[in-house]
Order: sequence, then C-alpha cells, then structure tokens
Amino acid sequence: MTTDEVVISATRTAEPIGQSAASITVLTREQIERSPYPGGHQLDDLLRSVPGVQPATLSSRYNHPTAQSVTLNGLGTRRTLVLLDGVPLNDGFGGWINWGLIPNDIERVEIVPGGASNLYGTWAMGGVIHIITTPPAEGTGFKVDSQAGTLSTYQQALNARYGTDRFRFSIGYRWFHTNGIIPVPAYQQGPVDRTNDSRHELLNGRLAWLPSSRTTLDLSGSLFREDRTFGTSLSLASRTIGNIALGLHSDQGQGGRWESKLFAQWQTFRNQTSQITPSPLLRLAEFRNLIQTIPSNDFGGSLQWTGSLWGPDRLVLGSDARTIIAQATDDLFSSGGFTGQTLARGHQLGWGLFGEWILPATERLTVTPSLRADWWKNYNARSESPTATTVFRDNTVQVVNPKLSANYVLTENVRAGASIYQGFRAPTINELYRGFGFSGFSFLPNDQLRPERLTGTEVKLEGNLFSDRSFSWRLSAHRDEVKDQILFLTQGPTAAQRQNVGRTLSTGGALDLSYQVAPLLSLSFGYAYVDSAITSLPGAQDREGKRIPNVSRNQLTAGMTGGRSDWVTVTVMARYLSRQYTDDLNLQPVADFVVLDASLQHELRKGLRLVLNGENLTDRHYIATQTGSIKTLGSPLLIMGGIRAEY
Repeated sequence: MTTDEVVISATRTAEPIGQSAASITVLTREQIERSPYPGGHQLDDLLRSVPGVQPATLSSRYNHPTAQSVTLNGLGTRRTLVLLDGVPLNDGFGGWINWGLIPNDIERVEIVPGGASNLYGTWAMGGVIHIITTPPAEGTGFKVDSQAGTLSTYQQALNARYGTDRFRFSIGYRWFHTNGIIPVPAYQQGPVDRTNDSRHELLNGRLAWLPSSRTTLDLSGSLFREDRTFGTSLSLASRTIGNIALGLHSDQGQGGRWESKLFAQWQTFRNQTSQITPSPLLRLAEFRNLIQTIPSNDFGGSLQWTGSLWGPDRLVLGSDARTIIAQATDDLFSSGGFTGQTLARGHQLGWGLFGEWILPATERLTVTPSLRADWWKNYNARSESPTATTVFRDNTVQVVNPKLSANYVLTENVRAGASIYQGFRAPTINELYRGFGFSGFSFLPNDQLRPERLTGTEVKLEGNLFSDRSFSWRLSAHRDEVKDQILFLTQGPTAAQRQNVGRTLSTGGALDLSYQVAPLLSLSFGYAYVDSAITSLPGAQDREGKRIPNVSRNQLTAGMTGGRSDWVTVTVMARYLSRQYTDDLNLQPVADFVVLDASLQHELRKGLRLVLNGENLTDRHYIATQTGSIKTLGSPLLIMGGIRAEY
C-alpha cells in the first residue's frame, strides 16, 4: 500500500492513506487469495493475522452465531462496526458479526482502529472494518472455487458477471459443509458429546446501472441459510437471512459527490439448548430445555454530500438512520416436557447527523475536525411469561461525539498522526431484554443498561525505510477510557448478568513491519500489546484491576509469501495469542497458543490453479473459550485442496 492509494472507511470519503491520521491496514485481493483463508466466510480467520485485531478465538465456522465478534484496541466485543460495501454486517438485534454473509469476491478490506462514533455512531466506538467487494464490470467473467478436505469439509463457490457500458451484473453462490470435531476436550467428554457440524449456503447478486458517466445506481442482495450443531444432538441453531441494498452515487464535478443508500434485512434465528445430566461435568445424558425463535427486521439508510469550500479541502456532510424490530419467543421444557412460553420484544430507532472537514493546512499538515450528533430511542418493549407481563419504559439517548485528527509529513518517507475523540455505544435489544443459557449456565439481560461513553487518544509514526518503499513500518499507541462499559458480571456459580461497569481502561500499542525482500519474496511481522482492565466498579471493588474478558495482552503475527503467481506461490502464516479470560472474575483462563497456517498454489495455465491450504498444521490442541466449567477446543488441523478456475 503506497501513500497515494486511497481508503474510504476512515473519513467516509476517498482519501490518500498518507493523509490519514489513523493507523490503517489494508488487505488486498491478492493477499486474500494467496492466504489459507480465501473464502468470505473465513475473513475472521484472516483478520487474526493483523496486529491489534482480535476476532473471537473460535473460528466462525465452528462458533455459535451469537459469539461471532471482533475486538479492536482491546475494547471488547460488539464495539467494532463491520461494513460490507457500506452496509452494516453487525446484527442489528445482537451486535454480533454475520461473517457468513460475506461473498467470496472481496476486492479489499480496510481496518481502521480507534474511535469512529464521530462518523458512524453507536456501532463504531472501537473502530471500523470495511469489506469492499469487486463491482460488476464490462465484459464477461466466470470463477469457480472447488475444495474438499479433512473433517468432511467441502466448499464450492461460483461467481459470474456480465456487463455493458450501461448495465452490469454479477451473481455468486457458495456452499460450505464441515463435520467439525467434538468441541469438548477428551477429559470432559461423555456419551452425549458429538461433532459440531456446520453447513451454509449463500446466494448473492449485484446489478449496476450507469445512466451517465457520473451517476451509478447499484442494487444488491443476498439470501443466507445455515444450520449448526454445538457438540450435542440437542444443541442446535439455524438462521435464514435475506437482505437488499440500493445505492445511488453521483459525481458533481470539481470533487463534489452525492451518495445515498437504503438497506433492509429480514432474519429468523432459531436456537435450541439442552440440559446435560446429571451435571455439566458428568455428561451422561441430555434433555431439551429451550427452543428460542427470534424474528428480527433491520432497516436503515444514509445520505451524504462531499465537496469543497475553497479548493484542496474536502467537506463531508451527511445523515443516517437505522431501526431494529425484534422479538424472542422461548418455549421452555423440563426433563424434555413442555412447561410454558415466554416472550420478550423491543424496538430501537437511531438517527444521526455528521460533518467532517479535511483541511490541508500546509503542504505537510492535514487537520481533520469532525462531529456527530446521535439520537437513540428504545420503545415498545415488553416481556410476557405465564405468570406476569412487564412493560418496560421507553428510553431516549442524545449524544454528541467529536474527533480531532492531525497528520504531519515529517520527511518524504516518515509521517506522524494523532487523534483525540469521544464515542458511545447504545445497548442492543439483545442486551436489554434477551436471556440465554449454555451447559447449565444462564446469561441474564438487563433493561436498566445505560449507553457506554468513550474518551480516547491515538498516535502513530509510520514510514518507509528505503526510497523504493520496499520496507514499511509503523508504530502506534492508544489510550481509551470507557464509562459504563457493559459486561457480564458473575452472579453466582450458574449465572451472570449484563451490567454497566463504572470505568474501564485500555492502553496499548502495535508494531507493523512489511518487507519486500525481492520480487518473489515478501515478509511481514506484527506485535500488539493491550492492557484492558476494570478500573472502577462501585459496590464490587473485588473486580477492580481484573482484565476485560476475551482480550489478550500480547499478540504476535508473522508471514512469508514467496514464488511467482504464474507458477508456484507459498504463503506461511504464524500467530501467537497470550492468555485471556472468559469471565469478569478472571477465574476462567484461556491459555496462550501458537498456530501455523499455510497455502500452496500452482498455476497449471492462465486462469487455472491448484490450491492446497492447511490450518493449524501442528494440530495444536488448545482451548478457545470456556462457559461455566465447560471448555471448548479451538480450530483443529484442517487440510483443504482443490481447483480455482477463472476467466
């Protein structure tokens, strides 16, 4: 990535990366295709190679949908906005990331850590990850990716496109299946345990109409269906998700541009859990204890204008809105027999206005002030049970989040950047009203939750060691303090409830190195350190100083890619993640581990390639997470081979 190339996530408009104060990482199409994780549904696995990015330690291919997440700057899960072509991938109901909705035709991925509520509102308190797919183009094209491997794992993906100078369309389809492994370690297994198999299908399409050289109307949509089991016959989940997006882009000349987008998503999520008997640790039998059905609707839109006041500057003004309507119906069972039904539902509506001025103050200094005002409301919320009905009070939140950034070019090859910002995150409907359980452990909602408020700073120093820019480096650091952060606080041996924590603090830094040793060999290395802890919790001082769950202090990544793309290429990736904890009391540690992955590709002829990918090549058995007393193993050794054809 050179300083002349552009990104759009950091400022909601095209901006040369060398002018941005943010510590931006860009994964290109070539990097993605050469990696062991080329599929869109594998993106969370690929992001583990980026210092400072911590997805859930268990791959989304094996993980429960509600546990699929990503953390930036150590702020914890559900605080990073993930966009797919400008549309949120964060589930509107629960905030988790729907990684399976990502198609295989990824053009690039932009990763921007640090507070971004100044432009994106509640979903982006910890940063933004923007996934940009390949737009339909003129001409015809076809791509097939067919792979099979161990653990009865299969992946078939098809993409086709056709376009003229005015009309262009593309269509894609992916089918994935794996038997997985028995997720419980051998020393905890019992007769009830089985593999955590997973399968999904994704159909996606995109249509573009260009009525003029300056205007594009873009229509896209997808249909996603998945079925999963979670290590026992009665622990199941399925989802059906349909979405559609309509975008209009119009260039006005002299840097002026109008952009608008509307999106809608419809989802039905079914979740079944079981009770292990006689206890979670003595796993002799199970019976169904809950069937949960959650239909949800998610609608939103945005309007944005980009222009100039006096020439080299850029002004961005815009507004966006999003509304979520959801309901959770629980069918309750005891010893397998139906005992009753409960219901929880709620509506959430958010609206924001934002503005940003990208000002080249001098030839070397770019200053970017920005501001966003948000209005959020929770309403029409209620819960029903056989014995009572509760109507929850409506709640309205109004917040303003500023940010000031500066980027200074010290020399031709060295740049410095700094930002100071505020952010916020409103609790989701899921956090407010939905409870759930796993392996005899209950997680309780809390309708009294308050929004989180963030105050943070970030600095960076980056550059190129040589004039040919073959060796790039970056040092970055951040300090983020959160008031009223929402965490699960343990209530006893079998339950935890979401509560606001007085204050938490996340401080850390990262080092990124990239070296193009020769035309046929490139190396990369990264290290990230983050200390995220509870600093104040009135009434529960025993938790002060405890680390934020699901955040590791130390992260090391290393990579090597060698060979010629028209013959043979080899990519090797290694990563280390230090100990983390899955609970607020830090009594459930997840030990550190090292994982080695690789990809070997051979081009038979132009457009036809043999692919051999390996994950966890040393077959390291490590714990990825823990719920109550039950541990879950991480991703196993997986070897996949196949053919990739494109013309």
